[in-house]
Amino acid sequence: MRYSSLPRSLATWLLCWLTSSCLGACGYQAQPQAARPLALTTTRVAVLRNVGELLPLQQLDTLRLAVVQVQARPERQVPNFSQYLAQDVRDYAPAISIVGPRPADMAQLRRSNLLVLALPEGGAHDRAVLHQLLALRKKLVVLVCDSTALTTLPELRQAAAVMFVKERSRQACNQAVQVLFGGMGAVGQVSPALAQAGLGTAQLTRGGLRLAYASPQAAGLRPDLPKLVDSLMSQALEAGAFPGGQVIVARHGVVALSRSYGVQQLASAAQPVLSSTLYDFASLTKITAALPALMRLQDLGLFKPDYTMGAMFDFLKGTDKQDLRLRDVLTHQARLKPFIPFWQSYVQPGGRLRSQFFRSDSSAQFPLPVGQGLWGSQALPSRIYQGVATSPLNTQPGYVYSDFSFMLYPYYVQRATGQAFDQFIEKEIYGPLGAGTLGFNPLRRFPLSRIAPTEYDSLFRKKLVHGTVHDENAAMLGGVSGHAGLFGTANDLAKLVQLFLWQGHYGGRQLIKPETMAEYTSCPFCPTNRRGLGFDKPEPKNPALNAARSASPRSFGHTGFTGTYFWVEPDQDLFVILLTNRVNPTRRNGKLGELGVRSALLQLAIESALPEQ
Repeated sequence: MRYSSLPRSLATWLLCWLTSSCLGACGYQAQPQAARPLALTTTRVAVLRNVGELLPLQQLDTLRLAVVQVQARPERQVPNFSQYLAQDVRDYAPAISIVGPRPADMAQLRRSNLLVLALPEGGAHDRAVLHQLLALRKKLVVLVCDSTALTTLPELRQAAAVMFVKERSRQACNQAVQVLFGGMGAVGQVSPALAQAGLGTAQLTRGGLRLAYASPQAAGLRPDLPKLVDSLMSQALEAGAFPGGQVIVARHGVVALSRSYGVQQLASAAQPVLSSTLYDFASLTKITAALPALMRLQDLGLFKPDYTMGAMFDFLKGTDKQDLRLRDVLTHQARLKPFIPFWQSYVQPGGRLRSQFFRSDSSAQFPLPVGQGLWGSQALPSRIYQGVATSPLNTQPGYVYSDFSFMLYPYYVQRATGQAFDQFIEKEIYGPLGAGTLGFNPLRRFPLSRIAPTEYDSLFRKKLVHGTVHDENAAMLGGVSGHAGLFGTANDLAKLVQLFLWQGHYGGRQLIKPETMAEYTSCPFCPTNRRGLGFDKPEPKNPALNAARSASPRSFGHTGFTGTYFWVEPDQDLFVILLTNRVNPTRRNGKLGELGVRSALLQLAIESALPEQ
């Protein structure tokens, strides 16, 4: 085991720095978290140059990363230590990857503002590539595996940062990437002779800035957790609960398990699920897009839970919804209807869609992507908003889960900020997290082959829904809504969930105030209503219904109709993520719930949490 704790002085400084925010401005105190061990460090990596404390990298939303790998000479017959370098970098932030580089690659490199170069041996070819990149006058981080390069390449002194990877192994290279982004701290050293002949003595860098990736033991979990999760997922796949999925279990800021299972769809020659596969989040969108946007607006002074719907939405003034408080709306006790299948009124008796609202080609009048080869009228959103405005309220008060308000929040974000909802949440949350796959309408950014399909829609879109949102109402809103429409990978979702667990702090930035997180994850109307503000909370009489048998009252999370789930257990400083497309090929498949897979996953994680030493 090469992991250790940070030196006490550095750890004390980091703890003070992380907890320096002022709390309690609105009467909500940030809740105490389970004691978290000091950040992981590695001795496999020695940082020999770090100009301006570039490492660990900050402000990911300002970086345009390029990873450049140089192949070792065949006659050397050495392992390619950087084979997975680009993949490991993309676990933290979007990046382009180049092997060479070739002359045709130079234009891409010029558009980047930070280059990560892996040199395999330090020979003449390595020197030539190093000269090429230095000539671009970009910030350059160099990973060196051969110690001779430290003495034979004096040009390394011109790089912004140099990391000596002391083992030519996949694990050591991966840990170097974690040092680069602050998942781990570097405490590796070099011999006095090498320090004198090369770049000097090694420098310490801090970890715990972002998620780390390590073994279950390093995260304070039982070593047999992966075997137990594999067994759970294998049983679910054999039972036909879903075609495939992704699972993440993290504790103490360490991803202890990140695995993919099965295939993207129940079809012949289906592609296997990879860690890069994107899933339709369905109702997870409510708390991974709409809710972070509202919390951020609250921190900016542009929203409060005691606002009324009439104050936020002009089309609700004069209706029976104008006086509904958002605190009641977000906890699903404002008497709003669960949902209305608006799409049904646009289907003619013979099954054809009304041509005045749908076309097979996009245009200025039909700009909304409803499905592949199907575009909606620009009039559809206002018609849906009016449908919400005129819908009757439930006759009886009490908790009734509803999509309605979440369908409207993008309208308010645009009105309050002047930015489109998807642009606002990308700028304020996803970009700073480095969560490059989180977003709406994924076909604008990713190939179809990376996206898991959902259901064969035989009634509305008349085709397999693939690359566009499964939810029909979200589709009629152009794929961008607060109740459904977000896509992404489990790895990028983990960054957002860790932000929640770290009380709004991630990557050295306070993206959401701790007191705001405390308010939204509380249970203001317990025991009569279990819900937080947007977040779901354990069912008091039967926590296993939506969480797990051993889940604490402080835990929170949410589910999604397509088979998605995450849950946070603050008492154990852990969370789990499960992304599936259980609706492929049909939503009539209820085995995910019948088998209790989500609850079982969370229970396994809680039971695997080892007592603190």
